[in-house]
Amino acid sequence: MPRTIHRRDVLRGGLAAGALGCLNATRAGALAAESLREGGRGKPPAQACIFIWLPGGVAQADTWDPKQFTPFSAGMKGSDLLGTCESIPTSAEGVRLGAGMERIASVMDRGCLVRSLVSDVMFGAVHLRAQHSMMTGYLHPAGFKAPSIGAAVARTLGRRDPRVPPYIYIGRDIDTADAENQFIAEYLGSGFYGVNWAPFMIPDPEQGVRTLERASGMGRERHDQRLALLQHLAAAGDPALGSAEAAGAYMKMLTDAREMMDSPVKRAFDIKGEEPEAVRAAYEPEIGGAGLLDPSYDHGRRFGSGLLLARRLVEAGARFVQVEYQYGPFKGFDMHESGARRMAEMKRQIDRPIAQLITDLDRRGLLDSTLVVIATEFGRTIASAPAAGTEPEGSAESHDGRHLVIENEKMYGFHGHFSSCNCMAFFGGPMKRGLAYGSTAARHPMVAIENPVRLIDAHATLYHAMGVRPDTAFVTEGRPVYVTKDGKGEPVQALLG
Repeated sequence: MPRTIHRRDVLRGGLAAGALGCLNATRAGALAAESLREGGRGKPPAQACIFIWLPGGVAQADTWDPKQFTPFSAGMKGSDLLGTCESIPTSAEGVRLGAGMERIASVMDRGCLVRSLVSDVMFGAVHLRAQHSMMTGYLHPAGFKAPSIGAAVARTLGRRDPRVPPYIYIGRDIDTADAENQFIAEYLGSGFYGVNWAPFMIPDPEQGVRTLERASGMGRERHDQRLALLQHLAAAGDPALGSAEAAGAYMKMLTDAREMMDSPVKRAFDIKGEEPEAVRAAYEPEIGGAGLLDPSYDHGRRFGSGLLLARRLVEAGARFVQVEYQYGPFKGFDMHESGARRMAEMKRQIDRPIAQLITDLDRRGLLDSTLVVIATEFGRTIASAPAAGTEPEGSAESHDGRHLVIENEKMYGFHGHFSSCNCMAFFGGPMKRGLAYGSTAARHPMVAIENPVRLIDAHATLYHAMGVRPDTAFVTEGRPVYVTKDGKGEPVQALLG
């Protein structure tokens, strides 16, 4: 049975039963929130989190950390290509973003940007391994089923509203057709926490929640009779089976789902029926379909609708909502050929929806109590060879592109994977406003040169902002597993208000 403990308890010999000082999830969250306010320091923790997940490796030098614009010229050296777009001013003094992010730029006075997110693990071309690290804080294989950030927040703090799932995931198709999709489902899930902390999946937000609709011809009374029969059969079976933790978790999941079916909270999922057309239009991307270089991979509208649904779910009492621009190999932000054009297209798909979310949360008085996080698995750099995507681990971190000749516009853009440095953005909650933290080199390799932030500490900052101590742990197989690796993550105080 998982138990909430803290690293300092273990260091005090806390594995003895009498000295564990174990806390249940609610108590742990309360103590964490109290610790944030000790002595009147800082703002109160956020009550909810919207985690915007942009997998594929966002090119930071054309978005959050713009470099000198270098127009295309056939035959130019890779080392001369620093940025494929101009930089633009933002509402935060001294903070600039890449062109194409004008709407996000208008709300950066409410944002806190980390430009120096570093990693000492070189993932090379292996996206999924980097995504596992970003989503769980642990390298794969971890030796146990590592829970995702969303599951950890949900498990520690519990539900805000008893009728709303504590961890909701929007924008990813439920697909286990191959090993890659199975792996993705694994690191987005609840790991060893169990089914009650697994994400409530909503693939297409515009379709609502079809799983909460009864089958054709199935009335409420008949449905309840079936559920009662299942409970009766479970009680009449082997007592050992009936008392098993997994069996109890499964029955609780069914009961929770049944309660949601007739709950007024169900309306929160109906954005088409509940939101005016003008509001839905404000979350739509500026480009899609035939306007894209690859029309077959167009998830911009789903992404925008997902952010609108996330706002509605936070209003309804959700604890943690993750919205993904669905990952696909060599699709979306996983760009190599035609990188400049594809990046411009991606910015036109995410810029308006993200800015609208921040604006709406602020206007509705929800931004102070809602932490918004924007993340990707690693950054981008100039490729080391014309055929990018196969570089060995560590190669992109050391070369400067001097041996690469950019022969045509298909090669114009950021092609290679860059594990060493990345960006992460925060809005709302107890984070500082109008801040860009850390800096990177002006030329390749664009490594962090000021205020590097380790991933474990970025995770600790997120947990701290939610009122979760970074040394919180749950026990599995007789050992504690912490929400940050070994409980050693340290919140970056410079990012906290």
